[in-house]
Amino acid sequence: MPIEFDRVTYTYPCAQKPAVQELSLRIPPGRRCGLIGRNGCGKSTLLRLADGLFRPDRGKLYWQGKPLDYSRKSLRTLRQQVGLVFQDPEHQLVATTVEEDISYGLCNLGLPESEIADRVQRTLEDFDLLELANTPINHLSLGQKKRVAIADVMVLQPQLLLMDEPTAYLDPAQTRTLFSQLERIHAAGTTALIATHDLDFIYAWADWLMVMDCGRIVLEGPAEQVFDRHEELSALGLGLPLAVDLLIILEDNNVSVKTVRSQILKRLRCGGYRSFNEENSLRSV
Repeated sequence: MPIEFDRVTYTYPCAQKPAVQELSLRIPPGRRCGLIGRNGCGKSTLLRLADGLFRPDRGKLYWQGKPLDYSRKSLRTLRQQVGLVFQDPEHQLVATTVEEDISYGLCNLGLPESEIADRVQRTLEDFDLLELANTPINHLSLGQKKRVAIADVMVLQPQLLLMDEPTAYLDPAQTRTLFSQLERIHAAGTTALIATHDLDFIYAWADWLMVMDCGRIVLEGPAEQVFDRHEELSALGLGLPLAVDLLIILEDNNVSVKTVRSQILKRLRCGGYRSFNEENSLRSV
């Protein structure tokens, strides 16, 4: 079952206006969901509400068909199933070395040492972190720290992955590496929701798109269809992905947009982000 918001309102302490208000949405299971909107529209707040970090002033959230329970025990269970990766990995990394950091959440669950060791080993392999296992966290590059932060969450095997501005501060090679990681995570059955300003990335990756404005979802649907609503996106102060701008130019020149669109998406998903030497790129991040 997906997570659902039912007319949720949340206001930060001392703030005059709600960060989200009367917010209703359902995150479709099995989807690659994108969340876009101007600064301050409520994207990060939405993610923190979904992870149980914030409790709504009004309205309810549902996980697996049941209202969220904010007791310590229930939140602990929720965060095994719903993982949040912050924009700044420094807010998430807590241990001394990479291996210790990845094992931290599992140790808090009180799992047997043998199971912890097995899951940490698999995660180090999955995220190409074996060579960095004993490296101090403060010796890592920002791209490496982001990779560890994602590994920290995925070692818990969540059903839903939430990410706040995952491409922030990353160079093109690091962004391509992230794209490949997200493809593998989704292929393994994890639903993902990414909040971002990187429209080119989200156009290539997402199959479902939500647009926020003033604390509410104002547009939602298949990503291609939402990005076709050019005038509405412009009125919301949002730009368009470069690929969509190109399609508009082609359409103005009587070129078959449907054919070109499919080729562009194929290129972005199978070439633009993934046709590179992943092994070398992973080690360079």
